[in-house]
Amino acid sequence: MSTEAPSGRDVYTSRFNRILAVIIWALALFMTGSLLFVAPGLRLLYLFPAAFVALFAWEALWSPRVEVDDSGVRLRNVLRTVFVPWAALIHVDTKYSLTLYTPGHRYAAWAAPAPGRASSYRATKSRSGNSGSRAPLDGDAARPGDLLGTESGEAAYLVRSRWDRLRERGAFETGVADTTKVTVTTHWATAVALIVLAAGSVVAILVG
Repeated sequence: MSTEAPSGRDVYTSRFNRILAVIIWALALFMTGSLLFVAPGLRLLYLFPAAFVALFAWEALWSPRVEVDDSGVRLRNVLRTVFVPWAALIHVDTKYSLTLYTPGHRYAAWAAPAPGRASSYRATKSRSGNSGSRAPLDGDAARPGDLLGTESGEAAYLVRSRWDRLRERGAFETGVADTTKVTVTTHWATAVALIVLAAGSVVAILVG
């Protein structure tokens, strides 16, 4: 699912993952309410597993996204965010997921996995009849994960099309990928919160 922000930033998120997150939150809320009804004396302890599930679903399913703007590509993954400037990017692949390559490194997008075996088979069968249904490639053979309509293909289209346009306009310097810095930011606060809530959940289960 892709959207375009007023600033010209394209954002891709996984519709399936976000639906799954809402389902998990609803189930967690229901289970917490049921446990509170059965054992109201332990209600504070039951907040730990509920909060853990809610935060985990947020971090692993709702928050991951791919953001593309004129400065580069930002991958908001589980527990870390990677920013790849256009000048550092040398290759885009979709074998297992949308993956950005820089000299000596590769960064996969959690929000844009490649299609599974069954989806790959259907996508491969339909490719020959619809050559315009895949993301523009940077000189490589098309993969099932490149097809529009798949999560990796939709995200790859946003990256490749913006990369091509900017490169044609000379909007960024080329040939400097080796010296262009990629920024990786770890979500330490979220990691600590998950550890604390997981520990509290274990205590709640043992006491309960």
